[in-house]
Amino acid sequence: MRIVISSPPKMGNKWLKCLLSRVYDLQWVIGEDSPNTNVAQFKKFVDEGRFPENTIFHQHVKYKPALCDIIDTIPAHLVTIVRDPYDAFVSMYHWMQTRTEYDRERGRVRPKERPRDAMYDKPIDDPAVLDFLATSYGEQIQRAHDWVTSGRAIVVRYEDLHKDAVETLTRVTDQIEPVDPERVKQAVEACNAENMRNMSQRMSKHVRAAKVGDSRGKLDDAHLKIFREQYGDLVTAIGYEVR
Repeated sequence: MRIVISSPPKMGNKWLKCLLSRVYDLQWVIGEDSPNTNVAQFKKFVDEGRFPENTIFHQHVKYKPALCDIIDTIPAHLVTIVRDPYDAFVSMYHWMQTRTEYDRERGRVRPKERPRDAMYDKPIDDPAVLDFLATSYGEQIQRAHDWVTSGRAIVVRYEDLHKDAVETLTRVTDQIEPVDPERVKQAVEACNAENMRNMSQRMSKHVRAAKVGDSRGKLDDAHLKIFREQYGDLVTAIGYEVR
């Protein structure tokens, strides 16, 4: 059993990884052991035997048929998770408020700044945050759209996991490899938000509100206008309401 979760950041990747790893008793491939996102490097990663049996990892790469072809030949199961883009944006904003501080505390040197780094240490309505939303955030929604519509991955909705985690996870495992319902229930209990925060300091920064609708009341008219005017079609295409 091997599973690859491929989705944009802040969609609930770690939650889904926790759930599936618990159900199937899989080890996480993390850190330096994780593959490069380049297709050729990913193939090398697989050919070198660095994606062993009974493991799972998540990545944030763009949808590429060639990447899916490699995953199919391993073989491994491919899953993607999608979340309300408004909530995912707010989650990314809050995560960025801890990200640079976390790296500095550990003496890490980031190779280069990313557009989202501009949000660090700024109010959510700061012009720099709005600029990131207007000029860069659309790429994340596009990635979600491409994976959801690719037909190559099992699609999980973050909101469905919140509404009924057992039913939603069962629907996923039935497509991968059916399991005893008790294993699903145990995984859901083990991977609740509090338990995940307690796994490590880093995980505590990834799992913040862990709820649906967190963006309501946090985004103002300026944010919503950008979503409507620039990303409305994409938001609708992945099944969410344009506000």
